Order: sequence, then structure tokens, then C-alpha cells
Amino acid sequence: LVALPVMFSSHLGSLRSSRSLRYVASGSAMASSGALSLRQTTPPFREAASRKVRAAGLPGASGGSKDCGGGGRPDAMSRQSTVGRRRVAVYGGAFDPITNAHLTAASEIVHSGSADEVWMVPCGKRPDKPKLKTSPLDRYVMCQIAVNAAFAPDFPIRVSDIECFEPEALYTYDLLCKLRETYPDTTFTFVVGTDWLQPNTNIMTWESRNFSWRPGDPPEKRLIVTGDKLLREFDFLVVFRPGHHVWKVPGDPTGLLRFGPRLRWLTMPDGMMFIEGNLSSTEIRKRLEQSASLRQLGANSLRGIDGLVPVGVLSYIERQALYLP
Repeated sequence: LVALPVMFSSHLGSLRSSRSLRYVASGSAMASSGALSLRQTTPPFREAASRKVRAAGLPGASGGSKDCGGGGRPDAMSRQSTVGRRRVAVYGGAFDPITNAHLTAASEIVHSGSADEVWMVPCGKRPDKPKLKTSPLDRYVMCQIAVNAAFAPDFPIRVSDIECFEPEALYTYDLLCKLRETYPDTTFTFVVGTDWLQPNTNIMTWESRNFSWRPGDPPEKRLIVTGDKLLREFDFLVVFRPGHHVWKVPGDPTGLLRFGPRLRWLTMPDGMMFIEGNLSSTEIRKRLEQSASLRQLGANSLRGIDGLVPVGVLSYIERQALYLP
């Protein structure tokens, strides 16, 4: 596992220099066979991007079978049974970086039986988050390292690159519509934490891109409110976040009806307790910033996050010199 970041690091330079990729520092650093042994059932990559990876010399790289604007459909997915619809929980986030808590939450979704698969979707560039300086490719690679190091090959947790090749992050409604169009045999459920169900937040006000907007139109028309459509058309799986409670009210024993018609709690089977934690990417970055002085002294500045992120992710952070002040 320690060798994983070495291979990724040795090929990132050639990937970043590829002119045909959509933006600087984007590309596919995944290999589905060979030394990395990454899952072939991972949500797919563009065939063109995969050809660039193979041209760069990454061993065993393979791509999807169809260009679907964010990835083609791999063979393993196209062979899904036609009996019933596949249920996929979309677990989106910056994953900057991915932590052990993210992996625990994803695995608990599977253990709960709420979904057949969990797709972790690292977001693309976020103009609204200037502090998000780590490239989509780096965050995507860290997620791949973490998932393939933490779970058995047949455990149904994947990493999707659907936003990695976009000029900027997709809005939630646009992301789910794109997934629904690309995988019509799949029911997608969006995972939200209870921090999004607080008095100062309102999913009804969430916006998405106005695809009819053209240069010269009023800038304020570039986005449109689609929160109502989002809540009507898609299911939401609500995961409790420590410190963010949702209170039950008379006539609503779940406490969720006031937020939308298709929200439901993540519940565990009888006899199982939901494993939760308060570890966040923010805490990881804060510790890395505080360790900057140790790095200057030549000490092991990553000791403060050892055990909080997968060892392969820790090694990748060190080799790529991420999160330096």
C-alpha cells in the first residue's frame, strides 16, 4: 500500500502536462489492473482521458466504454441485473483530504442496507470556496487510494470522477440529473448530513446552472433556483452529524417532513449501532498548518494526522507536498 502513492506521484507530472485534458492538473490517475489493482467497477472515466493515461505509461490503465460527459459505462456496470433497479447513494464532498471518518460513514451506509452501492464524488473546482486550493485530481487520487486500501475488492464503495474533468464543480441538481441520464437503470439517493437541515439552511433555495443563459445576458440570471425540483425528483439519505440535531415535531415523528417529501434517516438493522465520529477534513488541514514549523525543521510534520487518514493518503500528501502554507 505504501507503494501506491509512489506510482501515482511518478505519473502526475505527465498527466498534468497533457493539453487535451479539460484543465490544468486534471486527468485520470486510476489503473484498473496491475500493481494498483483498482476496481474495474469504479464509476467510469472518459475513454479519451484513459487513452492519455495509457499514453503516459501508467501500467494497466483502462477506460470506460462510452463517452458520456463525465465517463462512459464500464463493462461491469453494463452487466447489472435487469431484475430491480440498482440503488446508489451519492456521497459528495470536497474530501480535502479524505479521512477515516469519511470511509466509516460510507461503509455504514452499505451496512445499513440503505443502498446497494456508495459512490464517493469529490467535487470539482469551487469558485465559491477560495480556500479549496487542492486540485480535483489530487483529491480524487486520495479518495481512490483510501477506498482501495480500506475496503475489500468486492465491497460496493466506488469513487466517481464525474466532476474531476469539469471546469468547475457541478451543482447538486445538475450532478444528479447527469447521473440519472447516464445510468437510467439506477436510482440515486443523495447523502446529506444534519448540518444541512438547520434553521440557517434551506435546500429549497439551492441553485443550479441556467443552461439557457448566454454571454450578454444579465449575470444574475446565470443561476436559477432548483431546490424545489431537487427535493421533488430525488431521494435524500440523512446522516446525523454530531452537534447538529433535527428535532421531532407534532405530526412528524421523523422530523424530516418539513424539509421535503423524500428525506429519510439512515437507520441500522436491529442490534447494530451507527458508528459516527467528529473527525473532519478541516481538523486535518488545521493540524497540517500547525505542523508547518516542524516541516521547516526537518521533523515529521505529518505525525499529527497519522491514524486519522489512511496511510497511503498520508504518504501521498507528503510526496505531493500538499497543504503547505
